[in-house]
Amino acid sequence: MQTLYKNPIALILVVLCIAAFVYFEEQLPSIDLSHLTPGNVVAVLGYLSVIMLVVEQFIEIFVDDPDQTKKKQCRARIELIDKQLYDVNNSVNSVLRNEKEENDDVIAMIKEKKELEQLLIGYELKRQRRTMLIGFVLGLMLSFSGLRLMSGIIFNGSVEKMSAIQATIIQSIDIILTAGIIAGGSDRVHGLIKRIKSNFLSV
Repeated sequence: MQTLYKNPIALILVVLCIAAFVYFEEQLPSIDLSHLTPGNVVAVLGYLSVIMLVVEQFIEIFVDDPDQTKKKQCRARIELIDKQLYDVNNSVNSVLRNEKEENDDVIAMIKEKKELEQLLIGYELKRQRRTMLIGFVLGLMLSFSGLRLMSGIIFNGSVEKMSAIQATIIQSIDIILTAGIIAGGSDRVHGLIKRIKSNFLSV
């Protein structure tokens, strides 16, 4: 709540929402959610997770990773460094070597390994951002085609009882929300389904 007070943009949005609701009050009736059941929510999320798996497989197969060769080289070099460090630690003849020279070599290899690991993390983050962007675009296309999350859960595909303004707002949010969830991946939805099931089973 303190964060809300310190954020002027959030306060302005709250005021605008209240003003819009007062102005369009007659055209924004409350929505009946009495038909909403845990089974309905889980079923729609389950169907959506299947769509996400298809989108993820499409991206994995058809979207090229330009850094794939560099990542393989980094992993191969890390494996080689690990082997060399293991050999140094377990070598019978290590006592015959100059200790200072050996320590310098070990420090250099450890430093190189850390740099390669950071490079790999950077490549993975770059790939993740790229796949999420492509997933969001595919999600938008699917949403515009009629695949909607909130319509399936809350409205059962029908918005006839709502006003024109309400239907426009809800469907616009639904398109972006569905695309964002598809871009987020199936793992998060599976986690959400598990949480919903555990929460309703514990009640």
